[in-house]
Amino acid sequence: MSRKTYYQYYTNVNYLTCADCLAWHGKISTDPGSFPNRHDSCERKILPLEHEDIKYRQEKARKMRAIAKAELTRRELVANAKKALRNDSEVAMDLLTKAASIDVYIPEIEQLAEENEEILRSNETLRQRLCKLFTQSYSDKFGWPRYELLPETMRILRERAGIARIKQLLG
Repeated sequence: MSRKTYYQYYTNVNYLTCADCLAWHGKISTDPGSFPNRHDSCERKILPLEHEDIKYRQEKARKMRAIAKAELTRRELVANAKKALRNDSEVAMDLLTKAASIDVYIPEIEQLAEENEEILRSNETLRQRLCKLFTQSYSDKFGWPRYELLPETMRILRERAGIARIKQLLG
């Protein structure tokens, strides 16, 4: 008796992953050719699945899809916060707080600080609030299960380096 082989699309979910790859993240198919043959810089793999694991993998796929959707939501929140920052810092802070609860990326904080250097220089309260928000959120993310896989010393060093960079940008 022949069993179907299943395949799952996997991409590394982060701030650089394109929306198209995020849309495919976690999807399962019996035809590996049904997945797009992407030619961008996103890291992706088509992983073969054991037939016996398909129910578990379908549940995992739902979680993967939720993570990809959350990343797209985070990006929209950050984009809207950047627009609001010049006119309504309270709205911007609310949007950035929601985005930071999903994830925080140092390059995006660098970009935000660079694009809004004048505003941040003239509004110390806003700068301090952003610094507090991003340092706390960045620190919190190192308690997430995916970071528990890193050796403890490496995790601590990455966390400290990121917090130091945030303080350099906004402190």
